Amino acid sequence: MAEEDSGFRVADRRKFTEDEELRDSPEEAPGGPASPAGASGAARGQERGGESATPPIVGQDSRESKMDFPTLVVSLTTTAMLQMGLVPNPATQKVEKNLPAARQTIEILEILKDKTQGNLKPDETRLLDRCLHDLKMSFVQSSQRVTL
Repeated sequence: MAEEDSGFRVADRRKFTEDEELRDSPEEAPGGPASPAGASGAARGQERGGESATPPIVGQDSRESKMDFPTLVVSLTTTAMLQMGLVPNPATQKVEKNLPAARQTIEILEILKDKTQGNLKPDETRLLDRCLHDLKMSFVQSSQRVTL
């Protein structure tokens, strides 16, 4: 199939060649077909030997489930529990108490509840309500305890 000349010209204006050498001028583009417009960085990275343009997040496992609303709620709940000193910090194995941060995390969950009202599935609503109730009760208990 012959390509027809439409008068459209693609100029490679990258500063570096594919061999990672500095170009003398932007018009020094190598001949050949240009990559399709809108091609993703990952697709271009695969053309260059399989390297991805967006590296995975450290510790990210492709087998992990994707983030969803219940996972977000449980994550924020766990964070608040850590901040109240109810569970040890997994990095240090020490119980650390930061009640102002716990209060803020609970308030974030309250904001989520207000902003998502009427848009959640019944089980998501129950989860959020239950987590908020449990966190508020734990917060009251944690703030009343006196540590010596």
